[in-house]
Amino acid sequence: MELTLQMKTKRIIVRPNLPLLAALLLAPLAALHAAEPAPSRFPHFITRQGDKLMDGEKEFRFIGANMPGLSLPYDFTMKLPERLVLPTPWEQADGLKTLDQMNLRVVRIWNLPVREPKDKPADGRMTWHYVQGPGQFNEESFKVLDSLFALANRHGIRVVFSLSDSAGYVGGLGSYAAHRGKQAKEFFTDAQVKEDFKQTIRHVLTRRNTVSGVPYKDDKAILCWELGNELWTVPYEVFAPWQSEMAAFVKSLDPHHLIMDARGNVIPKEPDANVDIMNIHYYGNDFAASCQSHQSQSRGKRPFVIGEFGPYHGKGFTAENVVAKTRGFLATLDESGAAGALLWSMYFHHRDGGFYWHQIFTYPSVWSYHWPGFPSAEAQREQGIMQVMREAAFKIQGLPVPPVPVPDAPELLPIGDVPLLSWRGSAGASGYDIERAPKADGAWAVLATNVCDADSAYRPLFSDTTARAGETWCYRVTARNASGSSKPSNVVGPVQVKRVCLADELQDFSRAHAKSAGLTLNNDYNALYAEYLFRAKGNTNDWITYQVPGAIESIKVASFFGQDRADLVLQVSADGTTFSELHPARKERRLGSPMSGPARGQHRTLVEYEGAVPAGNRFLKVLWRSAAELDRVEIFYP
Repeated sequence: MELTLQMKTKRIIVRPNLPLLAALLLAPLAALHAAEPAPSRFPHFITRQGDKLMDGEKEFRFIGANMPGLSLPYDFTMKLPERLVLPTPWEQADGLKTLDQMNLRVVRIWNLPVREPKDKPADGRMTWHYVQGPGQFNEESFKVLDSLFALANRHGIRVVFSLSDSAGYVGGLGSYAAHRGKQAKEFFTDAQVKEDFKQTIRHVLTRRNTVSGVPYKDDKAILCWELGNELWTVPYEVFAPWQSEMAAFVKSLDPHHLIMDARGNVIPKEPDANVDIMNIHYYGNDFAASCQSHQSQSRGKRPFVIGEFGPYHGKGFTAENVVAKTRGFLATLDESGAAGALLWSMYFHHRDGGFYWHQIFTYPSVWSYHWPGFPSAEAQREQGIMQVMREAAFKIQGLPVPPVPVPDAPELLPIGDVPLLSWRGSAGASGYDIERAPKADGAWAVLATNVCDADSAYRPLFSDTTARAGETWCYRVTARNASGSSKPSNVVGPVQVKRVCLADELQDFSRAHAKSAGLTLNNDYNALYAEYLFRAKGNTNDWITYQVPGAIESIKVASFFGQDRADLVLQVSADGTTFSELHPARKERRLGSPMSGPARGQHRTLVEYEGAVPAGNRFLKVLWRSAAELDRVEIFYP
């Protein structure tokens, strides 16, 4: 039976059942509630004056970030069907609050998704893609953009909107061509395909926001349109006339907004009259020197923006120098007079607790950044990068760096009869204090302090192992950071405890009773592992044991295998010396391979074991019979 990884409403469940694909894709859209309209914080459109961006009479310069998940399913590379869902207004608001706290005044949301002709749901309804085909659009999906633009006006964040893409992770120029039986390169030259793309442009620019009532072409939150992302798959002499034609078409419909160059890898000597912003993407080179060179080429012609930059380890960046080099690059950008730069990339809190995760699959231990940075991402120096970004974002606008705001109260999610807790996190919170009480009005006792919500991906965040079966408890959570603590969350309870769970995510070996010397910890290339974060890597005859204070009732174990497929052996013991083998139920699912990078072509199989345990056993032993990685252990006891 194929394993499912479905996310239930209100709380991540590790192993529930997968409903029909179409229902899963469309249910979040049907439940999407519109953001409440609020007055815009923007008195002006962003305009261009020579080689400068202007906000009214003042020059506009910025540090910002790419946040693809504000408009896309975050999982646009692994394409796990059950995760291809669009964000909710709550999640979008969390992302924009993050940007606001960091003073990242511009966000780029990447390209408008296009359905592939072969992608046809069995029930005949629309996929989640915004563009279903030539002149065909998903109204429910576009409401996600309506919510985003309304929130961007409220939080004071300008948006760079990209209209297509060359890579096709969520459908791009090749998809437009495929709907007409053409090759991807004909997107730039075929009259019918170009007209199809113009239909999309017309639909987007003239759409009236269902939340704010403002047509997109009149929305001041939009900084600029980008005709596409990294459209460098054809020679420049093919691309240039296409961009010129499309830019003129955009300006004919929308004279208010600027247009950013869609090539991303060259500064033309003579920019097109309707293209207002030059744009280069930086990966794996000397960012500071490149910035100086590109700004010099743009000076006197157009504002220069770095549409993406990723300070990932390799080609000059290391764990030891990445923070200092990023700080130096951002200082050079400020001194050069460049208009701005956008980090690739950032994500925000998940509706079911914790964060969204997105592996940068071309690098081993790098994922999208989370504010304010967490120890779980020390491999990429997340805390240092986030601090450097915030400092530079205030400095480029000539502002002092204020303290981080005290976080808002989190929202504790429903709890079952096993006290596994998850909560909707607060932007800017570095940790959470967890309390329980026998009644909703107290008296409250602290269970744990400064619990991180960035240690687990798509699973419960905290297990109350001090509770016992038969007890009744109420719970609440408080967010904290260096500036102080939030008000407490809502109270959940009374919870009638039936079982307790020792849960180990293998971030370290602190929850284990004992282990063999050969086990090592691994969190490289998480895209191979459904983006779960940490694993214990072992080989034949390696082992790990757990001990709990009561008799084990049942166990759940998740693991990953490469080419070798010899199952893990699960054993239990009453005394920790004499073990007997369990024969649990087994489920498996073969995952896809990253689309590029060093892990391309590799596959992992996710295998889960679950079963009851004979009475009287307090020890669990996991024994390796081949190369495998232990991903999560859950032991249930009274």
